[in-house]
Amino acid sequence: MTVYRGFLAITRRNIHMMILYLIIFLSIAVSVQKAAGGNKSEFEQVSLNIAVIDQDGGELARGLADYLSQYHTLVDLPDDPSIIQDRIFYREVYYVVTIPEDFEKRCLHGDEMLPITKVPGSSSGFYVDQQINTFMNDVRIMESSGFPLSDAVDSVIMHSASKAEVTLIDKNGFGGDQPLHAFMFQYMPYILLSILCYSMSYIMIAFRNQDVKRRMLCSAVPARSQNLQIVLGYATVGLFVYGICTLIPFLMYGKTFINDPNLFYYLLNSFLMTLVALSLSFLIGTLVNSEDVVSAVVNVVSLGMSFLCGVFVDLEILGKGVRTFAKFLPAYWYEIANNLLANNSSPSPAQQISLYTCYGLQLLFAAAILGVALVISRIRQTA
Repeated sequence: MTVYRGFLAITRRNIHMMILYLIIFLSIAVSVQKAAGGNKSEFEQVSLNIAVIDQDGGELARGLADYLSQYHTLVDLPDDPSIIQDRIFYREVYYVVTIPEDFEKRCLHGDEMLPITKVPGSSSGFYVDQQINTFMNDVRIMESSGFPLSDAVDSVIMHSASKAEVTLIDKNGFGGDQPLHAFMFQYMPYILLSILCYSMSYIMIAFRNQDVKRRMLCSAVPARSQNLQIVLGYATVGLFVYGICTLIPFLMYGKTFINDPNLFYYLLNSFLMTLVALSLSFLIGTLVNSEDVVSAVVNVVSLGMSFLCGVFVDLEILGKGVRTFAKFLPAYWYEIANNLLANNSSPSPAQQISLYTCYGLQLLFAAAILGVALVISRIRQTA
């Protein structure tokens, strides 16, 4: 087992790189856990200091002021542009709406916009804009339906005060929210790709050194045995990294992760991603001749695939073109499977077919990458 021991010796020389990426993995997991845990509070509307300057005094103007007072604190301000600008500059008020004369005719039945003054570029200003638009549209619809203006205004104000009860459907056993360990598995492809591609590439470069190759050819160990020992070394390191990465969720989330009905599927998904990472590491080690180039190549592969396939950025946020391109990368199908597991505790038959399709595609990617690497390796040996 000389080749196998040499394989492990080179691995031990790069153990610091593995530890570094495991620390990165843990840091990401803890930060995501804190971020997700901090978003459990109920939604609360933002209340701002705003001013309504009524130059009309009609029923509609009164209704708009009453409607806005349900959400914000109304501040008295004189109709003086210099005072208004001064109060907004010091953030004593954030929004000032001026209701002109003939408000109903000009703004409700006409196309004229309400004169407003707000903090430039602030999201709070758009928030109040939306509320005013909602009020005007609702009153317009009520009046078009035959209601008198006063009844329409009163009805809009009354119904705006009612609150709707929203209950998330518990499809995954976690109250409708994604379990925290699902976020950890979301980031796992980056760690597996980084650790395995770094360590295995250095090992492959070391074994392709001319002096090492000549010594191995002159040794009494048959070539078949040497290759089997290298495969055994790959399996050992791959299982070690996989075991460490999957042990972390058990330690961090305990019974929550153990009691997840999809526990086996999470582990299988990450195992298949480990096979993909091992295949990629073999391909990179076959193509790259210098240790100085390994870092650049691995960063491009791991970070590029992570950003394109939904590891760092959720797939729902990515554009259609990016998602289409990502389908040609194995990490995309890992993330599709992970999202399916995170949102469903008992996948339906159709979802199970999608899940097994993702597993099969990852396995095919691993086999295809390995096949390309073997062809390139054979060509280089005979060249």
